[in-house]
Amino acid sequence: MEINLPLDIVLPTGLVVIILIVILWYLYSKNKEIYSKLISERTRFYRYKRGIANLKEIPGTPEEDFNILSKYVRSFFKEYLDLSNSLTYLELEKIFKKQNKPDYAILSKLMSDIKYKGQKTPENIIQATNLFAKIIDNY
Repeated sequence: MEINLPLDIVLPTGLVVIILIVILWYLYSKNKEIYSKLISERTRFYRYKRGIANLKEIPGTPEEDFNILSKYVRSFFKEYLDLSNSLTYLELEKIFKKQNKPDYAILSKLMSDIKYKGQKTPENIIQATNLFAKIIDNY
């Protein structure tokens, strides 16, 4: 038994199939790329949440806790808000006030007070930690 298919049907059908395969491959690779970025983002964000939870659960000396919190805050501002690490907390406060981000401005002011005014009390560290946790949760 012999099957004769007209050439004017086979060529366009084959071309459509090849185009569909290319499109599906492209969508698959883009989806895979987006998925890996989402996983990376979730992992980085989880690092901040886990660090803040550790600060709350296992408090150290106010000096140690402040240094750890400061590293997280600076890293977050640099990574997510694209702000330089060389900015002081008072400069950050002014920037956040202009951007109408009151929680960020309050955190920056509090971090400045703790660092430069010698207010490294456990209460102030806890207040700053809780405010940073709130910012992370709302971001």
